[in-house]
Amino acid sequence: MAFRVTSVVLGVAAVGALIGALLFGMRPEAQEPLPSPGDEVTPAELQLYIDVYTAMQADHDLTLDQVLATKNVTLEQFRSVERRVQQQDRLVHKVREALTAQAKARADQIAPQAARPPGTPAAVPKPTH
Repeated sequence: MAFRVTSVVLGVAAVGALIGALLFGMRPEAQEPLPSPGDEVTPAELQLYIDVYTAMQADHDLTLDQVLATKNVTLEQFRSVERRVQQQDRLVHKVREALTAQAKARADQIAPQAARPPGTPAAVPKPTH
């Protein structure tokens, strides 16, 4: 009987130790890891990334290959930039803000035209005498 009690106590202690190790030993870092020098994104690369997605956002018929051809960038080079951008939350947020602002600006340009009834000509400024 004493052997059974000892076995149960040891089993509970082992499970407790495993749970403790999982909860406290494998806790993720609170900070974003610092990028290694090879993972840094230059301002030009970030702008390229934003420009590519801006072009595709403006014209949904464009393919990634078509946009990259106009920028003289290979798909491998772009995917490398994309991977490095997406590893840094700060850059992802920056890109998201830029693309959202550009989408809103395009929507504001389209909205006044969409508000006019069909067949109504665009407003023409009156000449001043």
